[in-house]
Amino acid sequence: MSNETFGMILFLVVEVMFFAALVNAYIVLRWGADQWRPPNLPSLVSTFSVSNTAVLCASGVSILLANFSVRRDDPGGLRLYLWITIALGTTFLALQAFDFYRLFHLHQVPLAGNIFGSVFYTLSGLHGLHVLGGVIFLGYVLANRRKYHRYRAHGVLASTMYWYFVIAVWIFLFFALYVF
Repeated sequence: MSNETFGMILFLVVEVMFFAALVNAYIVLRWGADQWRPPNLPSLVSTFSVSNTAVLCASGVSILLANFSVRRDDPGGLRLYLWITIALGTTFLALQAFDFYRLFHLHQVPLAGNIFGSVFYTLSGLHGLHVLGGVIFLGYVLANRRKYHRYRAHGVLASTMYWYFVIAVWIFLFFALYVF
């Protein structure tokens, strides 16, 4: 196992513990609240929120294809699929920011006066920061793509592991915050 891969595994263990602490806070706050969601809150599951989740899940396919490309010594495929993943990650961030704007300014999910709004914006906002970090990481890998090949693909593998972590966390958060 390379140092890069081992370092990413350690980093992801720390990230899992960080999100586990946030999820534990979510559970304690949710179970302890007399009323979890604001009374007139419409369903947060919409075509928009499901589409945004699909965008992030589609980026999982493109990062997988980038991984396959580097293992096949296909620098053109690596470049293409990294660009697609970055574009999908950036699209997710833009749509998430618009969703925040829409939910906050239409007073569907107020920030003040309820625990749900605070937890919603904190958890999904921190996830957005992680997606931004992943997009930056993918940009670094893309900028250095010429040094990656079949026998030296550690950076691509590390970015893939991180990206799948970001997707998995979002799927959990989507169900915890939007669905239930």
